[in-house]
Amino acid sequence: MQIYSISLSGVLSLQLHALNNEGSEGNQTLTRRYYIVRDGDSEPELVNGISGDMLKHIQAGHLHRIALADALSLSEGASRFDPDRVGYDIDRANSPFFDGGEKELGAKIAKILQRCAVSDLEGFMITEKKGQTLKRDSTVEFGTIVGIPDRVKTQSYFHAKYGAENPVPYNVQVSSGAYATVAHLEAFRIGYNPHQFNYSIDATERKKRLDALLKSVLYAYLQSNGAKRNTCLPHPNGFFGILSATTGRCPAPMVSPLDRDFRDRIYNLSETLNRIHNSEIVHLFPFENVAEFANCIERLMELAEPWEESE
Repeated sequence: MQIYSISLSGVLSLQLHALNNEGSEGNQTLTRRYYIVRDGDSEPELVNGISGDMLKHIQAGHLHRIALADALSLSEGASRFDPDRVGYDIDRANSPFFDGGEKELGAKIAKILQRCAVSDLEGFMITEKKGQTLKRDSTVEFGTIVGIPDRVKTQSYFHAKYGAENPVPYNVQVSSGAYATVAHLEAFRIGYNPHQFNYSIDATERKKRLDALLKSVLYAYLQSNGAKRNTCLPHPNGFFGILSATTGRCPAPMVSPLDRDFRDRIYNLSETLNRIHNSEIVHLFPFENVAEFANCIERLMELAEPWEESE
C-alpha cells in the first residue's frame, strides 16, 4: 500500500541515564530540563528530557551506516557523515558538483536528490558561492523526549576523578523515568522535487530510501546515543504506544503521550478521519514493548510503498 505519512506516539522508559546534559556549574553537570503545561496544572512543571536535536542526530547516524551498508547513493560529504552533507561537495572548489548544465533551481535540486539519499531524507540548506540558496526540509521530524511529570526523577551522584595527586570531586546528574516521544515521517516527499512537481528518483529507489528511513528510526530507539554512555549506559526497560500510517492525503494522527489517554484519542481520531474520507486511510500499529515496536516497523517495511504525488 502507498503510504503518505507515518507518526509515532509512545512512552519510552529509560533508567539511570545522562544522555542530554546542558553543561556544568562549578563541579556539577546539569541535565537538560523543560517546562511543560498540562490541562489542570496550576503552574508549569519542570521535567528533564532529551532534545529532539539529539534524537535527530542519533537517527541520522544510524541512517548513514544503513545507507553505506545498503549501497544507497551518497554524496561524498554524506558518506563522510559531514554535517553539511551535499554542501561539502558543492563547496569543494577543485571538483564542481554542478557541471554547468543546471541553471534552474529545480534542476539543481533534482541532481542533489539523485546523488544523495541522506540529503534527501534529512534535509539541507546550502548557499552557493555567488549563487542560489538550496534548501530542503527533512522528511523525518522528532519532538523532544520529555519526562512525564510524577514519573521522572533526577538525582545527583558524587564522583571523584582519581590521579596520582589531588583527586577531583564532581557531581553527575542521572535521570530515570517514563518519557513521552513523538515523531513524524513524510513518506510522500521522499525523492519529490517541489520545484519541478515530480520525483527525481524512480519508485524502486524511493522504496529503498523509505525502508532505510524506517530502520534508522527503529535503531534510534534501540540505541539512544548521547552523553556519558561509557558509565551511564541507559537501561531501556519499556516502550509502548502507536504507529499510525495514512494511505491518502492526510497526516498520520499523533497525540502526545503526556496525556494518559493518548492511545484512546488516536483511535477516536483515526475513526473520525476515516469517516471524513469515507475510506479506511488511517492504519494503526499498536505496540506494548520494544520487540512489538520492531515488529510494527518490519510490518510497515513489508507493506509500505512511498505515496506518489501527482501534479
